[in-house]
Amino acid sequence: MAQTASSIGTSTGGAGDRVFLRKASGLIKTASTTDVFIYNVGLVSIGIGIGGLLLYGPSVYPGGNLVVGVLIAGAFMSAIAFGMLTWTVTIPRSGGIYPFGSRILPPGIAFMLSAVESIAWLFFCGIAAYWVVTIGLIPMFTVLAALSGSSSMTDVANFLSKKGITFAVGTLVLLLAGGILGAGMRRYFFSQKIVVAVASIGTLLLLGIMLFGSRGSFVSHFNAAFGPDVTYDKVVATGRKSGWSNPGFDFANTLKASDWAFLPLIGSAFSIAIGGEIKSGMRGQARGMFGAIWVSTLAFLLAVVLAQRVFGYDFLGTVAFNSLALGSDPAAATTPTTPWVTLLAGVLSNSEFLTVLVSLGFIAWIWMWIPGMQAYGERAMIAWAFDRVAPGPLGKVSDRFHSPVIAIAVATVITVGFLALFVFTTYFGTLVLFVMIALGAWAIVLAAGVVFPYRRPDIYEKSPIAEHRVLGLPLMTFACAIGFLAAVFYFLVLFFDDFAAGHDAGRLAVMGACFLGGLLFFYAMKAYRRSKGIDVDLAFREIPIE
Repeated sequence: MAQTASSIGTSTGGAGDRVFLRKASGLIKTASTTDVFIYNVGLVSIGIGIGGLLLYGPSVYPGGNLVVGVLIAGAFMSAIAFGMLTWTVTIPRSGGIYPFGSRILPPGIAFMLSAVESIAWLFFCGIAAYWVVTIGLIPMFTVLAALSGSSSMTDVANFLSKKGITFAVGTLVLLLAGGILGAGMRRYFFSQKIVVAVASIGTLLLLGIMLFGSRGSFVSHFNAAFGPDVTYDKVVATGRKSGWSNPGFDFANTLKASDWAFLPLIGSAFSIAIGGEIKSGMRGQARGMFGAIWVSTLAFLLAVVLAQRVFGYDFLGTVAFNSLALGSDPAAATTPTTPWVTLLAGVLSNSEFLTVLVSLGFIAWIWMWIPGMQAYGERAMIAWAFDRVAPGPLGKVSDRFHSPVIAIAVATVITVGFLALFVFTTYFGTLVLFVMIALGAWAIVLAAGVVFPYRRPDIYEKSPIAEHRVLGLPLMTFACAIGFLAAVFYFLVLFFDDFAAGHDAGRLAVMGACFLGGLLFFYAMKAYRRSKGIDVDLAFREIPIE
C-alpha cells in the first residue's frame, strides 16, 4: 500500500515522524462572502487609487486618457483574478501564492516567489502607515489652516511633516494593526466593517463635493486660500513654462497612467492569502474578487470624470507637476503641501467640517491596507512553517484567538523597518518597484497553473472546477493562461515606466537581491531540516494541511 507524504517519517520519534509541522493549521473558517469582499476592496483601497490617479496621471503622463486607462486596468486585473480564483479553489489554503507554487514548481523556486511577494506587501504596509500622515493628516490640517486662518493648524501640519514625527505616528499605526490581527480574524473582520463604512462615507462625500461643485467656485476658493502668490491661473502658467504640456491623446502615456489604477486593483485578489479561512469557498472568493474589481473601477471612473470637470485636466497636471518638482522651475506655483485630491476637495467645499470627513475617509482607506497586507505576509510565513521551510515558531497559532501570534509580531517588526527606510531614505521612494517584483512572482505562478491540471491531476481532479472546460481546455489552464498574459503585460508596462518603477541598474539589483535572498533562505532551511532527519520535499507531494 502506497504511503502519503503526511504518513512518511524520516526519523523515529518526535517531530521527525511528521512531514508537516502539525496535523492541522489551527486556523479556522471565519470569513463570510461579505468579509472577503471587504478584505479585497480594502486592499484595493479606493481612496489610494483615486489619489494616485489624479496626482500622477495628468502630471507625469500628459495626454494620458485616465478613463481609458482605468478601463484597461480593470479588464486586465479581471483576467489575473480569474487565474488566481482557479488556483485558490483548487488548493483552498491560506498563504498567498506559496501553497499553489509549491505543489507544481521546484520547491525552492516556489518559496523564493512567495518570499518576494511577501516582502513587497509588507513593504507597502510601511508605506501605508506613512500615507496615513502625508495623504490623510497633513493635507487635512493644511486645508483647515487655509479655511480658518488658524496658525495652530499650520503648526500641526508642519509638526507632522517632520520625519521623526511621521515615523512615530506611522509606527503607532503599525503596532495597532498588529494588535488587531493578534486578537483574531473575527475581531479583525468586525473592525474592517466599521472602517469600510467610514471610508465609503468619505468617498461618497468626495464624489458629491465634486459633482455639485463648479470650476468657478473652485478657482475662487483656491485663489482665496492660497493667493495672491499662488493662484489657479498662475499654477497652470508656471507649470507650462516649467515644461508641462498637454499634447492631446497619447496612447503610450495612457498605458503608463493606467499603472496607477492597476496597482491598487491588485489588492482585489488578495483573498488568496486567507483561502483556508473562507466559509463560502468558491462563491465567496469569486464574489469577493470580481466585486472588488468592478466596484473599485466604477469609483475610479466617477472620480476621474468629476475631478477633470471641476478642477480641469491642465490644472491637475500642472499643480502636481510643480509640486513634485518635475519641471525646470523649482519655484513654480503650487500648493503648500502635495496636492492630493483630499486637499483639492477641501478647498472646493470651503467647509472645515467636510474637509475633515473626506480626509477621515481617505485615512480609513489607507488603514485598510495595513492589517490586510500584514495578514497576507504573515499567512505566507505560517504556510512556510507548516511545510518546515521556515522556523517552527512562525507557525504557532494561539489556541484562544486562532491567530499566528509569532508571525504577526515578526511581520510588525518588518513593517516598522520598512517604514523607517521609506521615511529616512530617498531610494526606497521608488515604491512601485516592489509591486513589479511581486507581479513577476504572480506571473510565474499563473504560468504554472496552465500546466497544473496535466502535471498534478491527483490534486486538480478533486477541485470543484475539474469538470469545466473552455475551448476544450481545463478551466484552470484557460484562466491561468489569460491571467499570465495580463500579468506579463503590466509587468512590462511598469518595467518601461521610469517614473513608477523602471529598470535602472540599482532597481534591477534590488530585484535580484530579493529573489536570491529567498532562494538562499530556502536551501539553508532545507539543509537544517535534513540535519534533523526531516526531508521537507515530502510535504510538496500533497495538498497542504488545513
